[in-house]
Amino acid sequence: MGRIGRWAPGGRDVMTPNVAFVDAERFPAPEWAEVLASRSGTTSRTFSLGVPGSFFVPAVPGGDIPLPDRSGLPPSVDIEIPREASKGSAAIVSSLTQLASDAEVELVVLEGGPSHLDRPKDFARTIVEARTKFGAGRVLAVPGMAAPHNLGVLVYCGIDLLDSSRIAYDSARGLFHTADGAVPRNSLEEIPCPCPSCASGGSLLDHNDHMLRVELAVARTAIRHGTLRELAERRAVNDPWSTAVLRELDLRHYEFQELHFPVADGAVKAYSPLALTRPDVVRFQRFVSQAYRRPPSPRVLLLLPCSARKPYAESRTHRKFREAIDACGNPAAVHEVIVTSPLGLVPRELERSYPAAHYDVPVTGDWSRDEVEMLTGMLRSFLERNSYAAVIAHVTTEAPFVREAVPAGEFTATGRTGSEESLHGLTAALSRALGSTPIVSGDKRRDEDVASLARFQFRDAGDALLERATTRGRWPFVRIFREGRQLGAVTDLGKISLALAGGEVLAKARVDCVEIEDFIPKGNIFAVGVTGATPDVRVGSEVAVVHGGSVRAVGVAKMQAREIVELRRGEAVHVRALAG
Repeated sequence: MGRIGRWAPGGRDVMTPNVAFVDAERFPAPEWAEVLASRSGTTSRTFSLGVPGSFFVPAVPGGDIPLPDRSGLPPSVDIEIPREASKGSAAIVSSLTQLASDAEVELVVLEGGPSHLDRPKDFARTIVEARTKFGAGRVLAVPGMAAPHNLGVLVYCGIDLLDSSRIAYDSARGLFHTADGAVPRNSLEEIPCPCPSCASGGSLLDHNDHMLRVELAVARTAIRHGTLRELAERRAVNDPWSTAVLRELDLRHYEFQELHFPVADGAVKAYSPLALTRPDVVRFQRFVSQAYRRPPSPRVLLLLPCSARKPYAESRTHRKFREAIDACGNPAAVHEVIVTSPLGLVPRELERSYPAAHYDVPVTGDWSRDEVEMLTGMLRSFLERNSYAAVIAHVTTEAPFVREAVPAGEFTATGRTGSEESLHGLTAALSRALGSTPIVSGDKRRDEDVASLARFQFRDAGDALLERATTRGRWPFVRIFREGRQLGAVTDLGKISLALAGGEVLAKARVDCVEIEDFIPKGNIFAVGVTGATPDVRVGSEVAVVHGGSVRAVGVAKMQAREIVELRRGEAVHVRALAG
């Protein structure tokens, strides 16, 4: 949910996420600070927010953006103080009802931040409600909370602007901050930090400010590289509050989070238990458990173990599996599904799609109780929706809990799954199960696998895309045609790349569409020219760019549906093909 943005208040250029460093007589802001939080007014070297007084202690703020007075009450106190929540382009609210969603403000500050450090569930709910109400186009700020050990989680939550007031307070208390938490400075026998302040015997405040700056750079880098979720999970390990926030977001605010997770590319480093509930993983699990339809031709389900290498088919072990399956004489009648964590089940035709080809997990053969429960539940749901004449499981460490979910299955591996004995057993079991099954052609299975991928990518519109279509090529490089026009092509990235004719199918179904003003695109589409988007658009979606039902271009979305409409700058669609 965190994003790199450019905020231009009063003609200034401020990158978000950012930290407003407190600038006061006792706590001077560092020279390198990009944003100040000060009562003293503006400076020529940086942008400043005017720190206000409160209803009880009024004060006239200076700064480039003078903030309105605070209520002076924590959010948990159910008392309404009559005051103006907004002032110019900024607003400070203790309750989301104090400001209309269409208010003419650029900056929304949620006051009472420190009180949320005791109420992680309320914090998660408030952030989701604030971003839902005020949209993607406003800068969201929460003061009084940021420290190096939780800044990554706060940025992950979608907070654009933080401040250093907690750091200033902790410095006065003698606390030494690191990315793993804070300890009393006088308890340290040696200084675990080479920062300029520590190296030169500088002040504790300088060190703590420096650590906050370093963590801000780490968070920005994680956003650019698509690893912000992994950063949040790493930081949560050392902080119970952060862990509680992530759990609350995952378990109770999946729909909101899922909007912000890409459907292509990206990275999933599943090193912690929290990876089981990250939204892109849950999205894939839900599809396979609840919406997936198996290819019609296969009669036998073959469960296989995963591999460290992705896609699995390129691993040495899975190449051996392929040889054993081919040796049964009717390989296209076998449906391969890989058993893995954190995704659960990965049908072979989806192994190159996101996130199946983009996750990394320690391959030890050891499964936690949560992983076992997830997999057995998925297997039962999968088989309730998809029936087969036989189920063969070529697994070893997974065998006990696979057997629990599929008691009638045949288990073929003895020792290592890639041993000659195990592979011969696999071929023999497949031959027996398919003994009376008519030969399924490779071309027919290719068509069915493309149709399965299309449903995964475009939902019901995927069926419309493949209706009366033909395919050409060898998996995974397959082109899709209808009446001589190319609709799209399957690529080794595990998705269907649309041609203009394919975009027309999406436009008719109103799926993955971006509506633009009445102009003929000459290149990529920017947010300023967008008037609407269907709610299924995510970062990485293949989309049709349309105006009044006419397809003007096809390409890849660079923003999710709400951002694409509400933001007025930035690339919205990276165009692949333009209408003539």
